[in-house]
Amino acid sequence: MDPQIQGSFIPKASLAASPRGASMGLLMIIALFIFVVSLLAAGAVFGYGRYLKIDIEGKDADLKKAEGAFESATIRDLVRLEARLTEGRGLLRAHVAPSAIFGLLERETLERVQFTSFEYALNPDGSASLSLEGRAASFSVLALQSDQLSASKVMRDVIFSGIAVSEQGGVNFAVKSAVDPSLLRYGSKQQTNNQQQTTGDQQPRQQTQPQPQTATSSNQTP
Repeated sequence: MDPQIQGSFIPKASLAASPRGASMGLLMIIALFIFVVSLLAAGAVFGYGRYLKIDIEGKDADLKKAEGAFESATIRDLVRLEARLTEGRGLLRAHVAPSAIFGLLERETLERVQFTSFEYALNPDGSASLSLEGRAASFSVLALQSDQLSASKVMRDVIFSGIAVSEQGGVNFAVKSAVDPSLLRYGSKQQTNNQQQTTGDQQPRQQTQPQPQTATSSNQTP
């Protein structure tokens, strides 16, 4: 027998453990964890969807019960009434009230000035063209009246003309002006009145408190 031939098949050195099995086990654990989490998420989504569906069906049933409590004819009448009210409010807001011009002149006219002629015409843009003739007590009063009208927030392009001394005394004049549409709209007038009323209600009321009476004593001499 050849002495170089080894008679034992048992390796002399122990085989080292391979790390491949450990890494495969870790990957399996991670995959299993992700799979379980996915199942839980899918179940939660499915359950929430069922809850929403049941909730919507319940609310739909409640809505149908509420609709059944009213007659369809009554609902149609209420809808038509609402449409008419909306249209009416729109017409009121756009309605032109030329009577507001008289209130404007009453506020802006000085005591020693009187108007003898009044004409107005409505313009397509909603404003009004105003033509007036009048008499002032003097030139200084007329100058003050001119400043008063020019300072108005609703009168534009105020022009005085035809200034002449009157035979009856005083100074005759003519004035032309454009009136802002905001003054003529009925809706703006109502809003202004409501604001003034609200402001008046919010003002504190002064209450008169009775003054305390001071008792006086007099010393009587016997």
